[in-house]
Amino acid sequence: MKQRLSHDSLIRRLIDHFQTQDFRISFANYEGFTKPFAIKRHSPDVVAVNRLTGLVHIGIVKFCASLYDEITKEEFEDFSNILMKGSENKKIVIPFYIAVPNECRSKIKEIFRYLEIPWIDNIHVLGF
Repeated sequence: MKQRLSHDSLIRRLIDHFQTQDFRISFANYEGFTKPFAIKRHSPDVVAVNRLTGLVHIGIVKFCASLYDEITKEEFEDFSNILMKGSENKKIVIPFYIAVPNECRSKIKEIFRYLEIPWIDNIHVLGF
């Protein structure tokens, strides 16, 4: 029998994914972690830092039914193109992770097109 996913269980899986990459979890909307702060209009669910490069990674979790919501659109717009300074003051687009149930993982690019948000290579979709 398939286990029903909750918002917390999706966040936990996103945290676990980052930790398997040896990232340090800086903020998470999960018990035992400091809550993330707002970036532009909304707070991500997880903020992690690559221990080797110092590059920030942000992630949100979404259920299939909420992918066309206005809040989701705003989060996709805000989080998909955040810049940070890299070496030699070079601007880097930080990686953005979208964690969703497996059944809607393949629809994310289509939703970006529908919402008229450019798809760029820093966007990563994880299905659980």
